[in-house]
Amino acid sequence: MKTEKLVTKISNLSLNIVANEVESLRINESCKNTLRIYENGVIGVAGSIGTADWAALEETARQNLSQGIPYPEAHAAARELSLDTCTEVIAEKEFVPAMKHLLARLSAENPEFLFSNKLQLNTTEATYESSDGENYSYRGNQFLIVLMLKHKGSANIVDESYECESRYFNEDEICRDVKRVCEAFLKPLPHVEEDEVTVIGGFEPLEYAASHLLADLYFNNASLLAGKLGQKLFSEKLTLTVNRDPKQQLNLPFFDAEGVVNEGYVNALVKNGVFERLLTCKRSAEQYHTENLGCAAADYNGVPDAGGRGLDVADTAEALKELVHGRAVYLSATSGGDMTPAGDISLPVLTSYLYEDGELLGKLPEYALSFNLFDVLNENFVGVTEKGLFGFGEHKYLVYRAKIVNKS
Repeated sequence: MKTEKLVTKISNLSLNIVANEVESLRINESCKNTLRIYENGVIGVAGSIGTADWAALEETARQNLSQGIPYPEAHAAARELSLDTCTEVIAEKEFVPAMKHLLARLSAENPEFLFSNKLQLNTTEATYESSDGENYSYRGNQFLIVLMLKHKGSANIVDESYECESRYFNEDEICRDVKRVCEAFLKPLPHVEEDEVTVIGGFEPLEYAASHLLADLYFNNASLLAGKLGQKLFSEKLTLTVNRDPKQQLNLPFFDAEGVVNEGYVNALVKNGVFERLLTCKRSAEQYHTENLGCAAADYNGVPDAGGRGLDVADTAEALKELVHGRAVYLSATSGGDMTPAGDISLPVLTSYLYEDGELLGKLPEYALSFNLFDVLNENFVGVTEKGLFGFGEHKYLVYRAKIVNKS
């Protein structure tokens, strides 16, 4: 028999912003507790919110063993590790005045726009312990800014957004970033003449690929990648990892929902273009006789399953200027999209800008991007960098070639 206890405490200061003004401050705190028992090849789970009554949870979990949910009783060596990555982003007593000052400045510098939504300080404390002697604790925090921008002359509810997470606060950097977006938004441009362009975006192509990396899909022939483990499918510049390195990730525990800690906190799914591993948890790793990648996720009262938290792509350049020579399009907002069984993707682009020599020249009309998943991550893959467009916080830009279709 094996038992596990997990506790996750989340606290945040959240400012609700409406039309450039602070409408309210909410102080939220939550605590979720999980107890799991593994015995005779099945799992029993119990969970609670708030202060935990561990004796009651153990009794409930033991009763739930009778449900017969199959799950391996995987044991591990005793180990203890505690990490605290918190930084003082801004003193709590200064948070509201500082955010009010930021909003006043954003409003003054961008008078054509209204700003709404959320500004938050978030802290996560997580612990995992097992009857095998594993004992892990983590504490981390972040500043999260998610602003919705509305042009005063627009009939839309939202026209643009500025989103970023960071381990620090810098008003000047935020204001420069937002002003850059606002100024570009106010310069409408015609469609680019080219039908194929260099794209500066987020992880949109990889989001389509993520579910196909799950072991359950792969071994049931429901994945586009089925039967291709060990093959070089992508550009040698592409390295995709599950990354829980506390020095690189914000507010993410270094262990997964089953207490697995990867060596060096990082494990590669794709390394230099070679498809090496799958997204797994302890159940799927044992079921399919493959490596456990340490990416389990679970509700506080649910059975663990493989997830995709911590997915990351290794940088290939120090700055965007090394990857983009000449013009490109920068994707700010996309919506929906579909992928065929052959990996062909159509991605509607709601808001984008023409980029050249480090500058956003103006806003482009709506269109759609068309690309094949394998092509865009192979011969049409340009690279990845963290630096280039915005100065504040942490961003990551995926650069690739794609076709523009459905020009309005």
